[in-house]
Amino acid sequence: MNRWWSTFRPVVFLMTLLGTLVLGHHSSASAQSVTAAQVAAAVAASPNASAALQSYAGAVGNLAMFESGGQLGIYNGSCCYGVLQMNTSNINAIRPSVSVQQFQQWPLQAQVDAWSRVMSQALATYPVRTLAAMSTFDGRPVTPELLLACVQLGIGNCQTMIRSGRCSGFADINGTTICSMADRIRAGASPSPSPAPNPNPNPDPGVPAMRAPASYIGNCITDGHGHCLSMSAAMEQGFMEGSGRSMGDLRNMIQSLTVGVTLLICAWLGMGLWREFTTGRIATADLVMGGRNVLMIVAMIFVVMTVV
Repeated sequence: MNRWWSTFRPVVFLMTLLGTLVLGHHSSASAQSVTAAQVAAAVAASPNASAALQSYAGAVGNLAMFESGGQLGIYNGSCCYGVLQMNTSNINAIRPSVSVQQFQQWPLQAQVDAWSRVMSQALATYPVRTLAAMSTFDGRPVTPELLLACVQLGIGNCQTMIRSGRCSGFADINGTTICSMADRIRAGASPSPSPAPNPNPNPDPGVPAMRAPASYIGNCITDGHGHCLSMSAAMEQGFMEGSGRSMGDLRNMIQSLTVGVTLLICAWLGMGLWREFTTGRIATADLVMGGRNVLMIVAMIFVVMTVV
């Protein structure tokens, strides 16, 4: 036994030393923190950041302080990781593939590059572009913080707010509006919930947003914050995030096309009746009756469209 121990003791000591160094590196990487200015500089330098996102670099720095307190290895206990809180589906979409544990060990620039690719796509969606085109909304200036909050609280929810014309047009279960979240981002305040350690949660389905996407939990469909949504709201949000346009916009476009096609058909019928009348093939009474029928068809189409 003594001979065995004396032979292998250097090997055991070396393995123990290496293990300690690895664990120490893991702990220091997980606990590494950065400042808002460092995050802003990383966004400005990211090749994946759109011109719009790069112009919001300062606001993104404050967003990082709000979301993670500047911690690179943080996990929020439900869905999201890293300094800017990417959800598991967006991390799983990174190529070459990377685990969430590996993502937490990434340096600041690598995390920001991955986040910037997703956020640049989200900022290009229809509701965010609509809000960005406004100089003011509900009496307040449209700022980078407001646009970032629009994405963070859900693009579909942001569209709901825009339609209402008021900041109070959408609020989550805690009463947080997109405008109030923008104010908190501007202040750089840390989020109230304490971060949890790093378990390995199940992946959730992906959407182009930083928080968890809508998913089925318990007996209801939830948004990215675990709040229950109605079926219609969930469908609206899913359609919005997938297509960049709301169902209402699509319906209006279909109705406009229907009106246009209906008017063209009726005009063609009317011209045919007039041609038949001028050539003497039909009498005046037939012309009047045919015109009345065309008008009835137009009226019926418009009645159906207003009801639907």
